[in-house]
Amino acid sequence: MSEAEFIKAEPEEIGFTKHEFCSQKKVCIPYLTAPPYFSEDFPTGSSVYYNLHAIGSGVENTISHTMTPDTFNRINGTAVILHGYGGNKEVMMVTAIYFRALGMNVVIPDLFGHGESNEKFAFGSREHHLLFQLIRQMTDKKENKELIVVVGHSMGTLTASNLLSSEYVDAAILLAPMMRFDLAAKEYLPNKSPLLSRFFSKHIDNIVTHAMEDASVTLKETDILINLNESNKPVLLVNSNIDSVSPISYFLPVKNKQLTKLIFENRAHSSLMVFNKEDSSKIEKWLFNL
Repeated sequence: MSEAEFIKAEPEEIGFTKHEFCSQKKVCIPYLTAPPYFSEDFPTGSSVYYNLHAIGSGVENTISHTMTPDTFNRINGTAVILHGYGGNKEVMMVTAIYFRALGMNVVIPDLFGHGESNEKFAFGSREHHLLFQLIRQMTDKKENKELIVVVGHSMGTLTASNLLSSEYVDAAILLAPMMRFDLAAKEYLPNKSPLLSRFFSKHIDNIVTHAMEDASVTLKETDILINLNESNKPVLLVNSNIDSVSPISYFLPVKNKQLTKLIFENRAHSSLMVFNKEDSSKIEKWLFNL
């Protein structure tokens, strides 16, 4: 859900480039791109690392990971990385560091109503139409078909799961995926602000109804379970055993054989945006089998 600014550097300072893609109907989406890291660009003894501190669900997590040049370039392809509610493309640069070290190009959009987007907030339910076009354009420019994986966190997992219907997308990694929005809202407010929750708990249903009517989005459009049950492509689902915003129990009904589930123990919701060394070995075991 809502994330802090985890990286203070400007995108251009750490190898990202800003772009904007617009449809013929002038619907636009701002996004960042960055290439993989190459070992020859790093002096002997240097490395790439991140360190993320997150609080939530009654725990504090510090997630660190260091990647040395000898581990770079192990997989070719592109990762399309999607932020959660209240976040923006810059927040996901920390996630992108990992995929760049693996050897992948990264593309990080602002979801509608977030960051530099001028489009109306849509709960992550409409962006896939525009991203279909962007991914097709990027893929058509390449001579060789390469692996394209969509990676979403929280609300961004809805967009990621919608993108599975694109012929150009091969698989999805869903980090702390969002429940249907009415259910998510009831868990999110106490998690984010217990004081506000006490004031608004009786009104949350009305607030959700009005917000969704204003966005012209139905509850069904925010129900990721539909996409998970129907997907014919590999999906990796990552949850925490203590995350009430994305509880493991919510996804138990999904029996799709294409779905692989991972549980990272005692992790706050926002901490699932990144992986430590142990986490990454599990992620890579799945990735390298695609």
